[in-house]
Amino acid sequence: MGDIAYQNKDVTAKVMAEALKGKSLAPFGIHQLKIVDILPTNLPVIESNELRLDNLFLLSDGSIGIMDYESAHNQENFVKYINYMARVIKRYAINHELDRIKQIKMIVIYTADVDHAEAVYDLGGIVLKIEPTFLVEADTKAQYDRIRQRIDAGERLTDEELMELMILPLTVKGKKEKQPVIISAVELAKRIADRKQALEALAGILTFSDKLIDEAYKRQIKEEMRMTQIGQMLIDEGMEKGMEKGMEKGIQALIEDNREDGVSEERIVEKLQKRFSMDRGKAEAYLQRFTRS
Repeated sequence: MGDIAYQNKDVTAKVMAEALKGKSLAPFGIHQLKIVDILPTNLPVIESNELRLDNLFLLSDGSIGIMDYESAHNQENFVKYINYMARVIKRYAINHELDRIKQIKMIVIYTADVDHAEAVYDLGGIVLKIEPTFLVEADTKAQYDRIRQRIDAGERLTDEELMELMILPLTVKGKKEKQPVIISAVELAKRIADRKQALEALAGILTFSDKLIDEAYKRQIKEEMRMTQIGQMLIDEGMEKGMEKGMEKGIQALIEDNREDGVSEERIVEKLQKRFSMDRGKAEAYLQRFTRS
């Protein structure tokens, strides 16, 4: 995959798989397509030393999309792409499901280091057509400023903006020049109010810029992701406890109001069971508890 690879097989990959579902490919310059689903990449092996295929999607037009990232262009990569496509075809052939393949798209995302590349490799007996897109055309500063303003305002990012933030470092030429953009993108992601989006943004930056980030900084990003996950779990737990507390206040109010009106304990228990969908034992326990208070 050139200088960029998906080697994160832990929570990062899981977060990314969920994050990419339903997302538009517009940030890559492919405006008409969305990712419908993430397909398994455990493809049949044709050669023993094959490179791992990490990006296989079902796209909104019914086609299968193979996505690869390159920071340099050379014709040897076409051999790799042919191999990828052959392995996808082989999987369906083994299962006698070739009729399920509507079309295979070989999508190649070139970082800002590449401004042109051939789209067709014609060998006569075989013609390989790729769909190249070039991030060199992206306006890095404009994208950063727009996303920062949205985050500063506490607004939720659109799917397209979230994807733009993930790939922001790739829109800059040069490995050295990408470093400060990686740091800026990570710091921006950490400030996203929506914890789920923050987690997805961090996973995306880590994934797309994998080969550009040193191991120490990778560990920092992963630690931030873990803290973000823990934070979200605490928020969810707090909401659950808040709902439980709110329900208990409602139970207490019902019991006190009915006792003031002289309603029998048997009738109050029946009301609690019906109103709050609880069993008789729990209803009686609440009645006893709030009768004492």
